Amino acid sequence: MQNALDLTPEQRKLNQEFDQLKKKYASLMLTLEEMRQHDGPKLTALYLSLLGNKKYEILNLQVEIKTLEMRKQLLQSYINRDETPDLHAINQRVETVVSDYNRVLEQEAQRIKSAKEYLEAPLLSDEDSAEIRTLYRMLVKHLHPDLNPKLTESEKDLFQIVQEAYSTSNLDKLREISLAIDTARVVGSSNYTSDIQEYIDSLKGRIANLEHKIEELKNMFPHTLKDKIFDSKWVETEQKQCADDIAQLTEKRDNLRRIIEVMEEYKSQRL
Repeated sequence: MQNALDLTPEQRKLNQEFDQLKKKYASLMLTLEEMRQHDGPKLTALYLSLLGNKKYEILNLQVEIKTLEMRKQLLQSYINRDETPDLHAINQRVETVVSDYNRVLEQEAQRIKSAKEYLEAPLLSDEDSAEIRTLYRMLVKHLHPDLNPKLTESEKDLFQIVQEAYSTSNLDKLREISLAIDTARVVGSSNYTSDIQEYIDSLKGRIANLEHKIEELKNMFPHTLKDKIFDSKWVETEQKQCADDIAQLTEKRDNLRRIIEVMEEYKSQRL
């Protein structure tokens, strides 16, 4: 391994650029993972806590309306043939569709429950949160395969543990890993040969890809709510819109129920 003192001016410049890019990559990785693992779940939980029950009620009404519309269509087919509707057969056909809808409702109910549990979970202190970000940034720099092409398989596996620990805010695990890695060896393993430029070019491409992913994420739910969710007027407007939607859907459902009630009483006119 080439000693840093033996580097040519050009190699020192390349090495400095490589180190700067590694820092930028680690910072972008932290930003992306914070958006995925922390900001996203928190924004989703806040959204569901403020609007989840009303959205669930809307979904429930939409499911019931779809079921009623199917029932009405099946009844109409009997009436068009001047046949007395076979309610048992209709119930069986509707039931197969309802079971699929119910799974969707169960999933949404679980999301609301998980959001409540997330918001009620104990929060890390500001100091612990800052330490987690610092440790994660450092570990990314030392263990991410994109930044360290010659990692061993065990080091790659260790980075997966780092990812899991960060996603679960496991500060103790991150501290343990930071003490366990051979920092001196990793830092001293930079490649000072002529192909360092290839590493730099590759890293620039990966940085551009990370920046693109971050911008994409910013324009997706729930990150589009980042400014809105703390705006009481926006929340109030959304809640009012939900209430209006519920009222309209309820009226539509009740009308369908009345129509179906009449249709189910149809008797064939055949002699």
